[in-house]
Amino acid sequence: MHSAACRQERFAANANVDLRFEVDSVLFDTVFATVGTITKRFKVYNPTSKNISIDEIYLGGRRMSGSSNFRLNINGLSRNEVQGMQLAAGDSLYIFVEATIDPNNSLTPYLVYDSVMFRSGNQIGRVYLTAFGQNAYFIGNEIVPCDTQWTNLLPIVVYESILVDSLCKLTIQAGTKLYFARNATLFVLGTLEVNGTDVAPVELRGDRIDPFYRDLAGGWNGIHFLRGSVNNQLRYTQLKNGTIAVRVDSLPVSGLAPNVRLLSCAIDNFSIAGIVGFTAHIEADNLLVTECGRYNVYGDLGGIYRFRHATLASFGFNFSRSTPVVFLSNAPYNGVPQSMDASFRNSIITGNRREEFVLDTAAQGAFNVELTYNILRTERSLVLGSNNRYNVDPRFKSPVNSVYEIDTLSPAFRAGENLQPFFPQLGLDLLGKPRSTIPTLGAIERSE
Repeated sequence: MHSAACRQERFAANANVDLRFEVDSVLFDTVFATVGTITKRFKVYNPTSKNISIDEIYLGGRRMSGSSNFRLNINGLSRNEVQGMQLAAGDSLYIFVEATIDPNNSLTPYLVYDSVMFRSGNQIGRVYLTAFGQNAYFIGNEIVPCDTQWTNLLPIVVYESILVDSLCKLTIQAGTKLYFARNATLFVLGTLEVNGTDVAPVELRGDRIDPFYRDLAGGWNGIHFLRGSVNNQLRYTQLKNGTIAVRVDSLPVSGLAPNVRLLSCAIDNFSIAGIVGFTAHIEADNLLVTECGRYNVYGDLGGIYRFRHATLASFGFNFSRSTPVVFLSNAPYNGVPQSMDASFRNSIITGNRREEFVLDTAAQGAFNVELTYNILRTERSLVLGSNNRYNVDPRFKSPVNSVYEIDTLSPAFRAGENLQPFFPQLGLDLLGKPRSTIPTLGAIERSE
């Protein structure tokens, strides 16, 4: 004879229970074809006072067609279909869902669907599954063929590091989007030319674009210009969420041209630095570098740095900061003195620390810095240059929301010198707007 307690543990099949669900649908943001998604989950509830055995849980699309873009884990079981899943009175169980999209011929994102079906007796419940698929061109662990051109026809996913070899050139056309896997680097020994425009910038970022990961730093490494790389140019290029956005090694072997020219580029949310140079020659116009973990600009072992209409700002929204926005040093290399030649004109260098502009001057080696018409956050008693304003709030509209335009009361408004006769590329600002002949400091012009 069974006790009442034992009878209570029985799980009734064909119970005709109207199950309850935590959500009625699960949506995956854009998923690159052949690349899996994050795992999403939802709960299924037994709203009754009796123990039941759910007769069937399955993927409806898979049952009908024999295939599905979705995979299930049902309460710890990696199966797409189970029968007789027990669920105690008032209890719940988890359904985990992943998606992998099959490639097709579409150049634009496309939708794939399925449903998780639940049958309890004659009662049928369902949770809808939807994912956006995006075809892409995949490249990794290889040397890019010489004189390659990448277009915006499809996104480019770099799943392992790639190299532009010496005497070779990679050209990236306007509107192209590149997504880099974790620890992937674009190494450049030859030449990189990025031809974005104000209406169709080129974007480089990590390949995790689902909501939780899309704004995390350190998702990929960055662009590394190796010693010997020359004539590199990035125009209207956006780099996001990596480790070091742009690293440049060594001055050109000959000639006065810089290693890298940055024109109307935006760098945001890099865990170590936005720009790193070691005895490098870097020139930048209309440059925005924001929210980096250690340095926005780091130049060591001397070099040449020219920044015009740059906005360099970090406020610690994503990182606990202990280092300045800008650090420049002419420390010797292997005992050999190095020279630093740097200039900042019509720029804003600011952040949430008391000292954001550090010059580390070695006893030997030249150190020349020109500072004219800048806003600088620093406690140093600087006598370099002229017409600078120290420790004033540039009054960005909303840096916490990545809005670095200035408001009407900003001391940066109409505070610069007219550089356009000497640098015609500064006729437009970072956003492609005309710049006044009495310009706003920083990368973004304020127009009245």
